[in-house]
Amino acid sequence: MAAGAWQVFRRAKTKLSNGLFDLDTNTFKMMLCTDAQSLTDDFAGTDCRYADLTAEVASGGGYTTAGKTLSPTWTRSGATVTFDVDDQAWTSSTLTAKYAVIYADNTNDDLLCFCELDTVTSVSTVAGTLTVTINASGVFTL
Repeated sequence: MAAGAWQVFRRAKTKLSNGLFDLDTNTFKMMLCTDAQSLTDDFAGTDCRYADLTAEVASGGGYTTAGKTLSPTWTRSGATVTFDVDDQAWTSSTLTAKYAVIYADNTNDDLLCFCELDTVTSVSTVAGTLTVTINASGVFTL
């Protein structure tokens, strides 16, 4: 499943500019939320953190709570810096998800960005594989 456009949370943009994300040393993870979660770029919860999410896909069916650890890359071309990660797949999965969320697995578990997996409904798999395919241009650019 090709991921929709990734949206950086507004609060994450402020945290990036204040140096609250360590882009070189933070561990980043991708997790999944159901359609019971409402996400927009101005989602704040209490402080735009993992703990503010209320509808993560439950463990089981090929998914583990807190998601998968990513190996992000930062590349620079001229004045553009690109954040990219590999496609992520949950195999032998029987799960339903609406959003993929990337967050820093740091002291605060700060949310970085999200994408809608399907704009109309949630995506489901039954004894198959749910793959979040990242755009060839990366997750986002600065």
